[in-house]
Amino acid sequence: MFDQWRRLVGANEVRSLLLSAAAYCALLAGYYMLRSLREAYALQVGREHIDVLFYTTFGVMLVVLPLYWFVVARVPRRWLVPLVYSIVIALFAILGTGLSVNPDSRALAAVFWVSVTSLNLFIVSVFWSTMVDAWQSGAAKRVFGFVAAGGSTGAMLGPLFNSLFVEDLGPVAVIFVACSLLGVAIIAARLAQRALLARSDASRETLDIAVGGRATDDLRRLIRSNYLLAIAALIVAGQILGAFMYNEQARYVEAAYETLNARAALFARIDLAVNALSLAFQTLVVGWLASRGGLRLALGAIPVLLMLSLILLALLPMGAVLIATQVFRRAVDYGLFKPTREMLFTVLGSETKFKSKSLLDTVLQRGGDSVGQLMYGLIGGLGLSGVAWVGAGVCALMVGLASWVGGRFSARESGQREPA
Repeated sequence: MFDQWRRLVGANEVRSLLLSAAAYCALLAGYYMLRSLREAYALQVGREHIDVLFYTTFGVMLVVLPLYWFVVARVPRRWLVPLVYSIVIALFAILGTGLSVNPDSRALAAVFWVSVTSLNLFIVSVFWSTMVDAWQSGAAKRVFGFVAAGGSTGAMLGPLFNSLFVEDLGPVAVIFVACSLLGVAIIAARLAQRALLARSDASRETLDIAVGGRATDDLRRLIRSNYLLAIAALIVAGQILGAFMYNEQARYVEAAYETLNARAALFARIDLAVNALSLAFQTLVVGWLASRGGLRLALGAIPVLLMLSLILLALLPMGAVLIATQVFRRAVDYGLFKPTREMLFTVLGSETKFKSKSLLDTVLQRGGDSVGQLMYGLIGGLGLSGVAWVGAGVCALMVGLASWVGGRFSARESGQREPA
């Protein structure tokens, strides 16, 4: 890992990179504490209502995203992270207070689930928008794996905390600890933003400039760009796979574990395994693969790996293999797909990075979840093996698309620009 660091990170990039990674570490530590609780609260609402939770989340995103665009167009960039994260902290502090009074409320459990599922995309999206706005594409290919590794470190610490303490402390205490970590993320993100500007000799006045633009421009930009539409298709396909596996996992856990705390502890252990494997991908694979083999190879390898794991699950359809496959799928998503997908935006303009990107990262992802829920309603009766075979077929379709997007990135990076 340290040899990889020395080869890929320049001496003048170390401070910026460490601050960026620290911000992402605190952010995902807090988020993954909430995520483990989210999965447990979903089963408190009832597995039969999971599809309704996803549809509700998609509706919430349709309302929240225009508000986010309004803010991004008018608020100076230096205040985007503090503003968005502060709203999230306030929301979960209120929910934590409500759940402390009425811990068995299915309504509050549903609101908690929808809140985590909706807002996590905004907090992650605004973080990465800040990163891709500051790092140039060449540096991004070298260092984004390490930035993502900082997140994975936090994403390991959060579930580790839950797995050790949630059964003793209870969910409400965990919610407030997570809120505190999001506060730390605000401070670290601001320091990282300033360090990135100083490293690139950019004017500090840039921090006081809003992104600008209109919401209709963002929609037109997406519709008119084959490049953005291809990224969108990859995202939707990945969310469809996630929906299939999420439902199969919920079916298994509901049958095998009875209490909220026991389920929360299990999901924390799953998250810990996911993020340990993600960290290995991010530190040992993604930077080397993207800088040596290019994004075409890096992106193309992702659906191939997912397809092989789903074929194994189809041949061995049992609970232990299901959990292992889910861990591997999510690790590939976070450890390989997420950082390489963020690199795709480094060759685009500021409005695309902050606004069109947010459309892809939020509404489109949750729209993909909803499509996946509808499709699962059609194929769920095939059983675990049948669902895995359908998922492998989706991966096969993703291979060619991923290769095309990687090729377009290389063309843009070399100056062959297309409208976007």
